[in-house]
Amino acid sequence: MLYIFCKKDNRLKCIEMKPESLNKAGNVFYVICRISIGLFFFITGLNKLFHPVFQGYMLNTMIKIGFSDPQLMAHFVAFNEALWGVLLLLGLLTRLSSFSLIIIMVVALTTKDIHSIPTELVPMDPKVGVRPMDNFTWLTYFFFLPQVLYIMLLGMFSFYGYKVFGLDYFLKKKKAY
Repeated sequence: MLYIFCKKDNRLKCIEMKPESLNKAGNVFYVICRISIGLFFFITGLNKLFHPVFQGYMLNTMIKIGFSDPQLMAHFVAFNEALWGVLLLLGLLTRLSSFSLIIIMVVALTTKDIHSIPTELVPMDPKVGVRPMDNFTWLTYFFFLPQVLYIMLLGMFSFYGYKVFGLDYFLKKKKAY
């Protein structure tokens, strides 16, 4: 059952949605998420390749992580973000592009971003004193990292593939004829 608010008589009305309608709505939402995440990686990859500010940020990150050739690695990662992002955006090689982006995100998470989680809690009232971070609070900080959400969404895309709309779908349909 789905409840909607009717403006005409200011009441909640109950309507029954057929499972097919919910599946179609879920597919549309899935495609919107795939396109959005693909666009995000494509744009950030291009920025890291061509925008001087993002090039500097990427190079500094690679230097801090300790790669032996940070310039090469910065270009490599940025190029792969843009390439796999545009493929995900188009729904072409969806599973492979999702898996490739997962690898990039896991490396970013484990080498850089997980270290941004504080080790102790500093309260608003200094009289209370600094407290060590407990496991549940650490996990809360962990799930606030955007890379975790990207990994989850990319994992879903790698399992389900292109779903209903994307170049993979049209290529598969064309191959069937």
